[in-house]
Amino acid sequence: MKTVVADADNQNVSKLLEPYIQSGALNFLFGSGASFPAIETAGDIEAQIDAYLLLGLEEDADKKSFAFLEAINAINREFLTGAPGDDAVAVRERYRRFVGILDSILLARKSQLLARQAVVFTTNYDLFFEDAVAAVPGVVLNDGFDRSAPLAAPVFAPERYFDRIYRSSSPLGRSTEVPTINLVKLHGSLSWQRQADEVVARAGPVAAPVAGAIDVAAPRSAYLTDHVLILPSVRKFHSTLMERIYYDLLRLFARCLEVDNAVLLAFGFSFVDKHILDLTRRSLRNPTAQLIIVAFDAAAAESFAAMFARHRNVTIVAPAAGAVIDFTRLNDILEAIVPEANK
Repeated sequence: MKTVVADADNQNVSKLLEPYIQSGALNFLFGSGASFPAIETAGDIEAQIDAYLLLGLEEDADKKSFAFLEAINAINREFLTGAPGDDAVAVRERYRRFVGILDSILLARKSQLLARQAVVFTTNYDLFFEDAVAAVPGVVLNDGFDRSAPLAAPVFAPERYFDRIYRSSSPLGRSTEVPTINLVKLHGSLSWQRQADEVVARAGPVAAPVAGAIDVAAPRSAYLTDHVLILPSVRKFHSTLMERIYYDLLRLFARCLEVDNAVLLAFGFSFVDKHILDLTRRSLRNPTAQLIIVAFDAAAAESFAAMFARHRNVTIVAPAAGAVIDFTRLNDILEAIVPEANK
């Protein structure tokens, strides 16, 4: 494990990342810090809910889960109704900029042996990433849903990940791979809905709960079970369906780190999720894999250094004393990697 302190102009970090970004099997892991301050970071919410459950206080645990989830839902409803707040607008622009930069990086890849694909893993429920892709022309998003039957609700089918798309140019008929971003939402999404024994894409926004629902067991329970999510508690699953999907996606995460020259860039993610932490550590047995963790501040960098002290193929990118690396600065670092011809 090594730590690299970012220069004020970010050039040392951009040079460090360039060979991995340009020629590796490219993966990202985004946590709640990426959507801050529009949405509060998860913090110790799981510990809070678990404390209630361990004391047998099911109702208090449900109230805490309800409030946590509704705070995220409220932000997404603001977007869909066209009235987002200032923080949400700022975060949206950071996601959109990231998607544009990533598209340029993939477009610059010339070798046919290297897929013009990246995988973005996230534990976030929110829809910032989907919004960003929709706003950037030409970006192809693969979110794991099968849309081959246009009159039916899209069904979640993880086997659709990593489909490669080619376009032929006329008149020579040469095929060119289109840059594709695979979005894997490890904990589910507000855009997911249960339909019988399948998960389908939700047709519209999640409805606001009725007044006082948080204090009434029936509507509170209905609200929680309507969401196809991994909830932040020891009681993670409301159904075997979500449990199966969760472990399918975790296996996908592990496989992506086991390929040759895999690189995983983590941002806004604390690694407090034990499943993901353990899988990441095991995957680092792949000698060609590289984990790059972008730390928000010096305290986070120290925490990551302790977590991965025994791993040689881990690099922590830390800010200088008193500085931070937020989403805007991450975008600055990545943008410096894009070849001039593709900017």
